[in-house]
Amino acid sequence: MSGTLRVAQGTRSEPHRAAGGWLLPLAWFALLYNVLVILWGAVVRITGAGAGCGDHWPLCNGVVVPPSLAEKTLIEFSHRLTSGASGVVAIALFAAAFAAVVRRAPATGAPQGRVRLWFGLGLAAAGVLLAGAALQSGALVLLGAGLGLGCLVGWLSALLATRGLTWREAFTRWPVLLGAALSFALILLEGVVGGIQVLLGLTADSTDPARGFVQGIHLANTFALLGALLLTVLWARGEPALRLRGQGRVGAVIAGGVVLMLLLGMAGAVTALGDLLFAPAAGTPLDTVKRDYAATASLIENLRVVHPVLAILGSAYLLWMARLLARLRPSPAVTRWGAALAGVIGVQVLVGFVNVALKAPGWMQLVHLLLACIMWLVTLMLAYRALTLVRADAPAARGSA
Repeated sequence: MSGTLRVAQGTRSEPHRAAGGWLLPLAWFALLYNVLVILWGAVVRITGAGAGCGDHWPLCNGVVVPPSLAEKTLIEFSHRLTSGASGVVAIALFAAAFAAVVRRAPATGAPQGRVRLWFGLGLAAAGVLLAGAALQSGALVLLGAGLGLGCLVGWLSALLATRGLTWREAFTRWPVLLGAALSFALILLEGVVGGIQVLLGLTADSTDPARGFVQGIHLANTFALLGALLLTVLWARGEPALRLRGQGRVGAVIAGGVVLMLLLGMAGAVTALGDLLFAPAAGTPLDTVKRDYAATASLIENLRVVHPVLAILGSAYLLWMARLLARLRPSPAVTRWGAALAGVIGVQVLVGFVNVALKAPGWMQLVHLLLACIMWLVTLMLAYRALTLVRADAPAARGSA
């Protein structure tokens, strides 16, 4: 590859300095905290406590705080509390990023009427939500939350207008705001998917094939959330924005790796569900495979073998991708993250074999999931470093600031 490489300077921003230096630590906390929430969610599945709050959502057994906390109710209710706290953290992260943008963008003297109007409507929506909580009405709580979210978007849009900015302009000039917004949106979606599982009864001992589909979607959204939080951390540090256009072969190879990781994670979620609902057969793993394809086997059992097969193929692809990126985008960072990915893959494959040999005990599933999260984040870091390296003689990115 001819020509030298440099880090893209298209949209380098450092809003955490304007925010008093705590935006970056908050972004790190949000990322690490959500990994813990994900692991606790796996504990809910492993213990079969997904129906601990009955078929009620967002309330628990029809009330805000259940009066009796049996073991499974306690596990499920605590998961909902920790998940709700992750939403609070996401709001704080977005607020910090938005405040930094507003402080850096000069006021244009635009009228404040729309700001006050949306704020008042937001207070009314909050009243609906509180009324729903007082009346133990899940429908009112959801209505108030939905109205409040709409009012929040309107209020923030009005605030941006007083700075002469649209959302697109703000996201382009301050990518950390985009990362925080995506993180918040994905956390909301995470709650919606979890709520659908509960309302449809796809928890506890349910063997409905739809449960495997929803479980896979849940995992894909979880990975997307971790990716958005990682980007928020990087952009809070002032790292450059991603350049997705004009990446050529590098972009195509990375896209393939990201899609494979998502599919691998989704297949892993289905396999973990299968191990919970249908304990591996006595004997060798081959005995389990034979049983999974017996005439009486369910679809979830049929799909259990997809994950280990995809893990082998996906790992080979990712190792090849790391070597190719080191050649096409040579830099110490790309080399370092490629080596880190190879190391994590080696450990994860070993843990996967041990997990199968031990017939998927709960604690081993948690280790496997934690390594999957790490492997996903390392893959994204490798991709990010490769995508933010451009030819020194390449034209500057449009809209650079």
